[in-house]
Amino acid sequence: MRLEPLLLLLALIIAPACGGGSGASPGGSPTPLAASFVPDQPNPGANNVAMAEGSKNNDVVTINVTLTDSSGVFATAFEVAYDDIHTAYLGFTPGSVFEQGGNNPNYTVNVSGATNPGRIVVGVARTGSTSTSVSGTKPVLGLQFRVKQAGVYPLAIENAAVYDSTEPDPQPIPGIAWFAGAVTGV
Repeated sequence: MRLEPLLLLLALIIAPACGGGSGASPGGSPTPLAASFVPDQPNPGANNVAMAEGSKNNDVVTINVTLTDSSGVFATAFEVAYDDIHTAYLGFTPGSVFEQGGNNPNYTVNVSGATNPGRIVVGVARTGSTSTSVSGTKPVLGLQFRVKQAGVYPLAIENAAVYDSTEPDPQPIPGIAWFAGAVTGV
């Protein structure tokens, strides 16, 4: 009879040490998310502003806002609406559209804040009064997002225009089409 309590005690001591089968990665941590971006227009045509996947690293993806084959470009302004519950905006990187010819453009990129969460307000303009032409597809800027949980989270571009260099007030260039996409986490 004395052997049974000893075996039971031994079983209780050894049982927690078994590997189990939780499916979690070593250390009990969940597998990190992999972020990516699916564009609405993967092959933009002339006079298109389109989002495209840039660099990605684990749960972070950079989305390049690009402009294709456009002339007389001086500035752009737009808003990006995003799901701030499942994604987080981390910041931006300058592009190359407005830097052409050695120009040092002004970038204004802000999150709209508590009154209107999930919205990035973007304005980019060349300094001076000269416009530039875009040949091929070039980035206006990159927007970096972190995915908080697995899923598909659409982005929307709103209140958008590309402007010419008409003085004293630049005018929207007609015929510009805008395309967004979705941030994904798996």
